[in-house]
Amino acid sequence: MKKHFILKFKIDSGIKVSFFFISCLVLSMAILLPFSSLHYKNLTQGSAHYLETELSNIKTSFTPFLDTKFTQSSCASFIREFRQKVFNEKIVKESGIFNQQDHFFCSTTQGDVSFNLFKSIRKRLNESPVNTTLSYTKTAITGEKSVLLIFSKPEIGGISSLIPPQYLVDMVKTELSPYDISFKLEVINRELTQNIDDRPFEKYYYQSSRYPFSITAYLGLSYYLNFLLNYLWFGFLVAGVSTSLLVFYKHKKLSQSSLGFSLSNALDKHQLYINYQPIVEKSDEQLGYKVVGCESLLRWKDPQLGNVPPDVFIPLAERSGLIQDLTYFVLKEALELLKTHKRLFQSQYISVNISRKVICRRDFIERVNAIFKKDRHFLNQIVFEITENTECSEAELEVIKENLKTFSDLGVKVAIDDFGTGYSGLDFIRKFPFHVLKIDKVFVKNISDESSYAIPLIESIIQISNSLKTKIIVEGVENTAQLSTLNNLGINCIQGFHFYKPVPKKDLINILRRQRAINHF
Repeated sequence: MKKHFILKFKIDSGIKVSFFFISCLVLSMAILLPFSSLHYKNLTQGSAHYLETELSNIKTSFTPFLDTKFTQSSCASFIREFRQKVFNEKIVKESGIFNQQDHFFCSTTQGDVSFNLFKSIRKRLNESPVNTTLSYTKTAITGEKSVLLIFSKPEIGGISSLIPPQYLVDMVKTELSPYDISFKLEVINRELTQNIDDRPFEKYYYQSSRYPFSITAYLGLSYYLNFLLNYLWFGFLVAGVSTSLLVFYKHKKLSQSSLGFSLSNALDKHQLYINYQPIVEKSDEQLGYKVVGCESLLRWKDPQLGNVPPDVFIPLAERSGLIQDLTYFVLKEALELLKTHKRLFQSQYISVNISRKVICRRDFIERVNAIFKKDRHFLNQIVFEITENTECSEAELEVIKENLKTFSDLGVKVAIDDFGTGYSGLDFIRKFPFHVLKIDKVFVKNISDESSYAIPLIESIIQISNSLKTKIIVEGVENTAQLSTLNNLGINCIQGFHFYKPVPKKDLINILRRQRAINHF
């Protein structure tokens, strides 16, 4: 049962922790979504700044040719140097130079040329604070649509550099495509690309402050999925940290709960309760078996862990020193039951399990006397069940001997529980005044017939009981075959599921009332 409880707890805890981790992951990713707008704005602006930087680099590279020694000279005098400059540039395919009268006189592809700068371009140059502009038009030299980077110096002249539109588009694409952002690139309100999401969830427009171009970013489902995937590490980080804190908190709380904190508060919080398993005895063949007593069995229902098995919390209570308080709680409940139902319990007893950690304490007698101070006569209906599964020192054994003798004098009967399964065996019962031997269910499990190997063991215990003049109660009887075999061995006092399972107090009362009614009838 203990392994089953631990396994169930681990499985339940694992499911809850997994659910918490997934919930934190989903929640953290949902929290990130509002920041996606900042993300795509930064990306769009970043792509524009990248484009501005490349254009500025081209301008800087060609600026040395804006000098009167070039603009007032013949094309032949510097054409070779001019062409070498274009050759060294990655994205400039052609360049031309014009004088202070806005007349183009030299081109890197055709050498001497003669045509004037468009007036519309001159107007934009004059309006630009840095005398720089862009144009998207069909060039006079090649006849192809191209982007022109044009800049000038007053009273000197200017330079026009031809850039294929796809180069500029690719620059923006390099920045935005990895994030599944489609975009529109425009130069002086003329579109260079059709890479547009037809049904975007969101779009963002950015106009360059340095050059006459703009970028419109279009955000669709693929962008948001990409965004979440890129920042999935953040979700795992938040979920991991949160789950680690939860596990740490639960482990700490569970440690407190298992050892001291919750268990010490369980009494005040009414998490501890008692079930009672009736013990029956065969009076005669006509009347059959009747209830002669019951064993009080402490139970704990924790609000988080559920029903905690006794073989889990009793050992922990013994290690943490809380077993005394649990024992006194059970004794008080037994006394209250006897006092409240005197008539029903006229000839019945209640047995209480007493740990050796308790029975070997010198103050145990004082605590019991304090509980039964005004009701000493009820001690005759109390049985202390003491297990032999713990080794004791000689000093502790001496205290146990003194305590048991005192209790025996007060009328308390003492039973040795789970006889034959512990450390001390015969030596233990020889030293102390026991009234009852309780045979553990391990001896009963396989006595379906009189050929069972357990029969000789039980017969040996019966002989020991007869020699010590003690009563025998057999635990764990679950079927008729076991009961029949025990009857044939002369054992009449039985405790087990064949007659009764552990029941709440109210059910025990009903059982005794029915028995009383039958006896009176």
